[in-house]
Amino acid sequence: MLPLKAGLVLRCLFGIAMILAVPPALAGSGHHRVQDIPLKAGWNAVFLEVEPSDPAPAKVFAGLPVDKVATLFQSPVTNQFVTDPGVELFKGQGWGVWYAPGTPEAFLKSLDAINGNRAYLVHAKSACQWRAAGDALPPAVEWRAGAYNFVGFPVSPTGGPTFSQFFAGSKAHKDQAIYRLVDGRWKKVLQASAEAMRSGEAFWAYCKGPSDYQGPVRIETDTRNGLILGAKGSRLVIRNESPHPLTPEVHHLAGDGPALPLSIMIRSFGDRAAPIRSVPAEMPAGPWQQPLPPLELGGSMAVPFECRAAAMSRPRQTSLLKITTDLGTETWVPVVGFRDDLAK
Repeated sequence: MLPLKAGLVLRCLFGIAMILAVPPALAGSGHHRVQDIPLKAGWNAVFLEVEPSDPAPAKVFAGLPVDKVATLFQSPVTNQFVTDPGVELFKGQGWGVWYAPGTPEAFLKSLDAINGNRAYLVHAKSACQWRAAGDALPPAVEWRAGAYNFVGFPVSPTGGPTFSQFFAGSKAHKDQAIYRLVDGRWKKVLQASAEAMRSGEAFWAYCKGPSDYQGPVRIETDTRNGLILGAKGSRLVIRNESPHPLTPEVHHLAGDGPALPLSIMIRSFGDRAAPIRSVPAEMPAGPWQQPLPPLELGGSMAVPFECRAAAMSRPRQTSLLKITTDLGTETWVPVVGFRDDLAK
């Protein structure tokens, strides 16, 4: 742990920042991570958090005993799911389906790419471990009101929140019906306060009204591209949208290549020569963890970052920030730093 010096203050954001979303331009950008997803024999409801560098299904599932994959592109109002996902659910219901080469149904495939931030039904002929590699993505669920939505969210592999804890901060989702896949069949979650969410799991959740809810913690940046750091810095905004206090922690992880050397900019007051100034708290160039002050209900904090250009060895370097909470949530933020003088 690398605690900040006592008395340092992270100021709250005043103004509106856009919800973090990673555009296709960042694909293959060095923000690489691996998501481990265990697959049981039969049907699995999976939430893919990473964007594969080659999205072709045959490439994504190469070497795995996976013969069928489906994802929902257009949610119909009714008949979205049945008890057994193995029935003829996919015909005319807005599903895209991929069948492995060599299967009798291969010519019927209607799914040509596996993309991140999507929920999938994955059928495996035998149990296996899917190591899904690709670019890290933040949550970006688009809810359909008045319907069941096939969704998933990034949560900690251990100690994830219960469904009740996760959705408590949203009127459109609190106390609404949820179905999860259990032994190959959809079953209603009867005690949302007792059943924990699982990393990499997809489920059906009912959305009662309009919603842009992404979880108990909302992460925002000054640009849609995550943190873009050059001559100027950028800030990460963390908002508590749960009905309880949360304690966030920032984890810095190296991307592909040398890690980006970052500093957290602290606002200092009282110097006669410079009554208000920003002082850099230098963080290690490698991996680090930084606990942050607790966030009360409705609270927010801004964490300003700069890259130390003089310590960069390349004109462009990347890193990842993973923001976790004591509730068991995770959010991934791509970071890019530029050093212009090395690019000449």
